[in-house]
Amino acid sequence: MQAIQRPPLSACARPTRCHFAPTKAAFPSGRTGFAQLQVCRARLQGEEQAEEDRVASARAEVTKRIKALGTQGKVKDAISALAGLANLGIQPDTRAATALVQACTRDMELAQSIFDEMFGEFLQPDEVTFSVLLRGYGATTPPDWPRIDSTLTTMRVKYGIEPTALSFNALLEVCCRTSDIDRGQDIIDRMAADGVEPDEFTEEVVARRRVLRSYLRKTLL
Repeated sequence: MQAIQRPPLSACARPTRCHFAPTKAAFPSGRTGFAQLQVCRARLQGEEQAEEDRVASARAEVTKRIKALGTQGKVKDAISALAGLANLGIQPDTRAATALVQACTRDMELAQSIFDEMFGEFLQPDEVTFSVLLRGYGATTPPDWPRIDSTLTTMRVKYGIEPTALSFNALLEVCCRTSDIDRGQDIIDRMAADGVEPDEFTEEVVARRRVLRSYLRKTLL
């Protein structure tokens, strides 16, 4: 796998600071000096806001590009797109890194490697990130349930993220696709035990499997 180049923090673009030296010449009067300080402060705030907008726009554009490349199966280009943020002096965010993991899920070893490299000390994953891994392992033939279980454990223990309907929906999708009714019922029982409320998508997920749909309604609705 092509190594992702991480720019040092010092390489990130920083807003130019407005320096105002409080010399006697700079302050003809107290009122004038205060006005000049206000102008300098406003200029700084404007520069900082402009920099924040630049970073947010660049990250959003790269994330969009990574998703498109992933759909096309162009994994190397997707990796290069994320690495290209460094050339702009911008660190990737969780959304961009998650998009790259998703772009690699046709090869789960690669996807897991990207996750391990990007998240932890570097970035904090969220539940969306983990749902990408869950769906990826669930899409293998047969579904890799041991890796799914270990992913849920990592999510809870290492990152302190409790699964919501978002994660359980991903698991139920796998069960419905593979007609794994027993496991699907176990997952619904786990939702009930953990106090997880189904969302508007949960019933849609189990709609194709009458047994699971009925069990979900009896157990959680």
